[in-house]
Amino acid sequence: MNDSFDSTYIIRKERFDEFLADVEGLALTAYTVPAFTALDLYLLIDMNRDIAVRVVWRPETTVKEIKALDAKWFLEDY
Repeated sequence: MNDSFDSTYIIRKERFDEFLADVEGLALTAYTVPAFTALDLYLLIDMNRDIAVRVVWRPETTVKEIKALDAKWFLEDY
């Protein structure tokens, strides 16, 4: 875990399984984060429809792969 890094995503609850399928192979793990534990998340999230997900990337995952995931989840789908 010392040579990996993480990102936090805010996604719709109903799309959680789809999101996990998209990060599979790119991430060591992905898990939900209680939004109330971090003020910046709490202010960004709609607790009724969204969840915060932290993704711990594999060391071999490239920036290009992460940007492709970001493009799908933030520019096309979300």
